[in-house]
Amino acid sequence: MSLENGLGMREAVKPQPETFWLGIVGMLADAAFETDLRGRITAVSGGGMLGYASARLIGKQAAELFNAPDGAFRTIFDAICTEAVVWHGKIEVIHADGAVSTYRLALAPKHGHKSEVVGTYGLMLDLSSPELGGPVELGFQGNELLDPETGLWASDSFIEQAARRFDRLDVEDRPGTLLFLGFGRAPVNLHSAVAMRLTEELREIVRPTDLLGRIDETTIALWCDGMDHLTGAERATKYCAQMPPTLPDGVLISVGLVTRWPGSADDPQSLIARAGSALAEADDATERESVGSWRVWQKDPT
Repeated sequence: MSLENGLGMREAVKPQPETFWLGIVGMLADAAFETDLRGRITAVSGGGMLGYASARLIGKQAAELFNAPDGAFRTIFDAICTEAVVWHGKIEVIHADGAVSTYRLALAPKHGHKSEVVGTYGLMLDLSSPELGGPVELGFQGNELLDPETGLWASDSFIEQAARRFDRLDVEDRPGTLLFLGFGRAPVNLHSAVAMRLTEELREIVRPTDLLGRIDETTIALWCDGMDHLTGAERATKYCAQMPPTLPDGVLISVGLVTRWPGSADDPQSLIARAGSALAEADDATERESVGSWRVWQKDPT
């Protein structure tokens, strides 16, 4: 950047330290931007490629540029700002004229003077260019952070997030319950539609402290702090009865659940396995009875 001085000569103007990186990466990426903690763009370089003047992007929600499920990027931004993680993936970008194209997006936490996270850094690369046209999968440090269809925590991330709560629950002497909501009886062509609709319904009714994730193509996981197996069974009963009418073709729901008691040695992997076993039993009952069923994992008799 430069300005003319009084002699008609042009002199360099030093960029502000906070946004100096934008000028550097502008030579390497198609666009770069910063957001605040709410996901609003606070600085940008290369916005013209989307058909917007850069100034028009300031204050705009970054998520509005992306063709993604509702809430997906809110979840991503929250994860980056609270957990200081890095996210990258392939995403469709909406241009000012409504055209949609595919970009590689990378997001990282932006730290303030006291090392606290104050927003995010973003980089965008146009994948329509021949040299960048190879396949790029959604990923997070080698693993998925979020499920690309529902915006929920992907399996590994969900397990990690749930495990972080165990110590606190032990100190507070409270249980926690894991519920697996399965729809394996649904036709394969409906799996994506059911998962997204089920996610929408659950987000409306679960508590703010509850944790949602997608374990596999036909299983949504729900972790509930402070909940025992009796309350979990009450929830499961409601889900089996109330969810099907809201799902495509009235797909039936089966629920398997397991409770972790305070001070137990149960690790996340054992809870996942037990919830899966309970879900398998519930799924068998659903097939036999043609009605949504739930089962609580019980220890084998000794």
